[in-house]
Amino acid sequence: MDKRRLGRTNLQVSQVGFGGTWISELPADQAIAVVRLAFELGINYFDTTPLDGDSEVKIGVALEDVRSECVYATKTGSRTKRESLDDVQNSLKRLRTNHLDIIQLHGIDDEKTLTKAMGEDGSLQTCKDAKKEGFVSFIGITGHRPRVLTKAIETGEFETVLVPINIVTQQALEELLPTAKALDVGVVAMKPLSAKTSNLITCLYQPSLSLVSQEPELKALLGENADQQVTSALHYVLGQDVASVIPGLCSINEVEVAANAGDNYSSLTAEERKYFDFDLGDSCRDCGACMPCPQKVNIPAILRFQSFKEVYGLTEWAKKLYGGLEVKADKCSGCGECMPKCPYELQIERKLKKAHTDFTEKTA
Repeated sequence: MDKRRLGRTNLQVSQVGFGGTWISELPADQAIAVVRLAFELGINYFDTTPLDGDSEVKIGVALEDVRSECVYATKTGSRTKRESLDDVQNSLKRLRTNHLDIIQLHGIDDEKTLTKAMGEDGSLQTCKDAKKEGFVSFIGITGHRPRVLTKAIETGEFETVLVPINIVTQQALEELLPTAKALDVGVVAMKPLSAKTSNLITCLYQPSLSLVSQEPELKALLGENADQQVTSALHYVLGQDVASVIPGLCSINEVEVAANAGDNYSSLTAEERKYFDFDLGDSCRDCGACMPCPQKVNIPAILRFQSFKEVYGLTEWAKKLYGGLEVKADKCSGCGECMPKCPYELQIERKLKKAHTDFTEKTA
């Protein structure tokens, strides 16, 4: 599999990496076999976190004898210096290694959290100390808000950034990726197969937010069967300015499909670029600044579903997603609290009303 340079770290990483989220749900022997096969098929970038159950342990066992040929990226979800020190020390033990290639500040989704993590007693200080002492090579940051991550990497403190990018989650392409390129920050894309949106956990939300689906509109967009959908989705992300894309993998078949997609990718064709060229216009960027809503309306989720309809033509799927929300947009009281908070100056109340009409009107 081709490798790409991970920004100024100069690490060479497989263009399809391994997301360790789901192997915690597998028996140890199965998980170890899945991880080992990924390595044997050319994947050398393994991303995990202590929050993913025993994912670190399983990766550590599976790759102990080939550790020097792999790039390990793990995370600390702690915000203070003392707590994050424990995270780093425990990750080293679980991964059976004496150093981490990348330690990432995990889930930095608002400026308040970023400020705390970067403060004098924040987790960034632990990461910098660990780097100085040789336990860590590079420091990264992860989150779901490209706008916050852009501010983070502009500080110069981070050498990598992990952010969701997929065919219907393109917000990072507008500001974060150009900034990362200018600063030579390595970009890794997560959630290539999931339309994750504010306050909705993909694996728990019904109907599913997965892009690998039997929904006719998603099949028309990405392919008729699961293997085609996965390949198309990964190739779309690889067509962007990223070093690697990390689908969460938890079976032999999933590893084989993902590795094959990486093996067979060189560049997007002109036809593919045209096909995947969507204009976000004044769609919601899912930054979350408008929340919380006094009426408990999930504003970003509703506006994202509206963008699925208006930008991507996924009308029926968007209707189903909207139908799965407990609080619909008609609960908006018109209080006006949200609109001054929106950095994109969207007419949120008008958009909510239109979304409710679009998603509840009867078709003739």
